[in-house]
Amino acid sequence: MRRHLKARYLVPAIVALVMIIYGAVTSVRNTRAILVDAKGVDHTHRVMIELESCLIAMLNLETGHRGYVITGQEEYLAPYHDALDAVDQQMEALKALTDDNPEQQARMQRVLDLVKRKKAELQDGIVARHDQGFAAAAAIVETNLGRSLMDEIRQIIDAMRDEEKKLLAERKQRMVKNFKDTNDVVVTTAAIALLAGVTGVVLLGLYLMAKDREVTLEQGKRKAEEADQAKTDFLAMMSHEIRTPLNAILGFGELLHESVVKPQDKHFANAIVTSGRSLLALINDLLDLSKIEAGKLELNPESVEMRRFAENLETLFAYRTREKGLDFSILLDRSVPACLGFDALRLRQVLVNLIGNAVKFTHNGRVTVTMHGEGDGEEMMLAVEVEDTGIGIDAVKLRDIFRPFYQVESQEARHYQGTGLGLSICERLVSLMDGEMGARSTMGEGSVFHLRVPVRRCEGAAEGTGASINDGMVDFNRLAPAKILVVDDVPMNRDLIRGYLHGTHHEVLEAENGEQAVMSCLRLRPHVVLMDLRMPVTDGRSAHAMLKASAETRDIPLVAMSASELLEGQPDLKRIFDGHASKPVSRERLYLELARFLPVHAAAATARPRAAVPVVIPASDRTWPELRPALERLCETRLPALVKLVPAQATAGFAGELAGLAESHDCPPLEDYARRLATAAGTMDVAEAGRLLEAFPGVIELIVADA
Repeated sequence: MRRHLKARYLVPAIVALVMIIYGAVTSVRNTRAILVDAKGVDHTHRVMIELESCLIAMLNLETGHRGYVITGQEEYLAPYHDALDAVDQQMEALKALTDDNPEQQARMQRVLDLVKRKKAELQDGIVARHDQGFAAAAAIVETNLGRSLMDEIRQIIDAMRDEEKKLLAERKQRMVKNFKDTNDVVVTTAAIALLAGVTGVVLLGLYLMAKDREVTLEQGKRKAEEADQAKTDFLAMMSHEIRTPLNAILGFGELLHESVVKPQDKHFANAIVTSGRSLLALINDLLDLSKIEAGKLELNPESVEMRRFAENLETLFAYRTREKGLDFSILLDRSVPACLGFDALRLRQVLVNLIGNAVKFTHNGRVTVTMHGEGDGEEMMLAVEVEDTGIGIDAVKLRDIFRPFYQVESQEARHYQGTGLGLSICERLVSLMDGEMGARSTMGEGSVFHLRVPVRRCEGAAEGTGASINDGMVDFNRLAPAKILVVDDVPMNRDLIRGYLHGTHHEVLEAENGEQAVMSCLRLRPHVVLMDLRMPVTDGRSAHAMLKASAETRDIPLVAMSASELLEGQPDLKRIFDGHASKPVSRERLYLELARFLPVHAAAATARPRAAVPVVIPASDRTWPELRPALERLCETRLPALVKLVPAQATAGFAGELAGLAESHDCPPLEDYARRLATAAGTMDVAEAGRLLEAFPGVIELIVADA
């Protein structure tokens, strides 16, 4: 029996190990494929840039030639000769870049032949102008040979550009597919590994129970105590091991949700984030319950400004209640002092749970929270009532709702999700605060949950960080530019922080262990260090001691990034480190933690710099006033949103509309403008695309001006 149980609980461990290895191998293979495609994308961008440069160099060559032919002055030949050198260099570079593509090489050879003929034609014009005068040079120009050669060069370059765009789209599609496949593999293998681990734990528990039955009562008591300690240690380790992949799942899921465009992809990404948050909430409930049972949950009283405390709760539930059409209010009675001392984190946890339940089980009517004070001395009681007009609870079952994992069984209650831990944790937290908690309810009419906790009057207002996510969307550019050192032995955790800060004006530095972190701090002087605690070589605590012992680095803020809620006690971390953020760390949590150490600006510094170079369109001897209505309509309806954000896909679509108008009205200047805008959008050149979009009203006036 014992041998059979051992074999059974070893099987899930083997399954978990196999799935982890499979996920790692698949991730490595897909990552390599992504890197190859990324290199190809970079190569394609370079080819497209060189194509544009070749065309510009040819135009410069014609401009220098035209100046000399018209004026006959030798100084106009200097730009011509410079352009000759530039054309040769661009052609050589383009030839080298396309040597891996036979079709592009064939086109390139044709371009080289045409360029050679074009240079010969220009040289003939210069010689004729020098030896025979303007009339002879004009005669050569009037043959239109140069124009036909230039048109053919443009056509071939456009064909090469189209080929590169096709290659770029294919490579990007493969990269997106590989990213999705990697994400699917990581999520699937993590779920299977977690299921196997839970199964192994259950079987291991059966084994321990069978063994316990064979020992005496005294030994059973001792084993029970050891099992309780093992449970605490196991939860601590599982907290770290589960939070580490959750950090990547939630973080990259959030980044993926922001980056994808298709509604279906956004739905999938949102499902990943929502499921991850549900799993995180369950883990947090289990850890809180275990810490309370183990007597390791400590209260940390602080000065709390009650009006701000109430406003934060009201803001938290304002959207959910408005979405359900409920009347929601938090009433702060005059008997509540402006500032009170208590553990704001734990009382807020209790009230969030109670208000959340009230909103969940109320479909019509109201949810009202009332706070009032009892007592006139320094020590007083804070009484809170959460009243709703929801479905209510049967009086017979009301006394059981505070038991762990208990859920009221009813036909309607089965539609609500939950673990049955929330109210149990709330009741124990209130008891830990030396308070009391209860409830009264009537089926179909609603419920009232009430609690009383001892508090202390205090003077002054609570201190704040000055940065709240309620001020608007999280924008790291509101924080002063800084060098941020991320210290973590897990590459995905470092990649996540880099992903959060990508595109901002902050510089992200990386280190794999505490030893590297110390060396980086001495050499690079970062403004903030985000330090993981459990690392090989040198862990976070040892690195903290070394950095604080040095006069050169002791003033650098160190923020602990911990995934182990029980092994590393938060009060201890708060005392040692300058800041602390539990994994998985969200974008909002990272922003608030950095805002404690970096100056916060009132407005985001995300505006794009305006280019000083004007947008020039090809000169033309005619205008197209018939285009005015269509162009002005686009300027009024489409342009404002594009100028504000410069989205690549929408900008490319806008350029396509302009190209269609140019083709239908035979308008080369508009066609040239649309082509440049499409190129900037296709190559993700946001600055150039923004410059072209901002110049669009002026382009309209040049194109549609009355003759």
